[in-house]
Amino acid sequence: MASYKIHYKLSHANGALVDEAWDEPLIFEIGDGQLDPCLERCVLDGKLGQLQTFLLSASEAFGGSHDEAFQVMQRSDFPDDMKLVLDAAVEFKTLIGDSYVGCIDSIKGDEIKVNFNHPLAGADVSFQVEILEKL
Repeated sequence: MASYKIHYKLSHANGALVDEAWDEPLIFEIGDGQLDPCLERCVLDGKLGQLQTFLLSASEAFGGSHDEAFQVMQRSDFPDDMKLVLDAAVEFKTLIGDSYVGCIDSIKGDEIKVNFNHPLAGADVSFQVEILEKL
């Protein structure tokens, strides 16, 4: 697969910066998991040495939000010393060691609703990229 060295900024449609590799370029290989496939497609469509901005709708980017990705958990499912805060990202491990990140959506007594959708699900995004080198 092709490898690239890029500068990039990923922003929410509201202008909030989500992620960037501007001071230190990102070196990655297509399909290695460092960039989401929707952003890899932008790199593949980009031109070497040119700063380009790709505006992606939610469906083109990280998809929509799905109700089945919300799970209600009990306070006892979390460590006793963990402070639960709305919108906080929490990492969960499966029995076989896989990790999943969910964001706390609501807290009602001992019931904690966790959103396992991608954090940018349902959001339009802007991906600004400069391809420095194709390696």
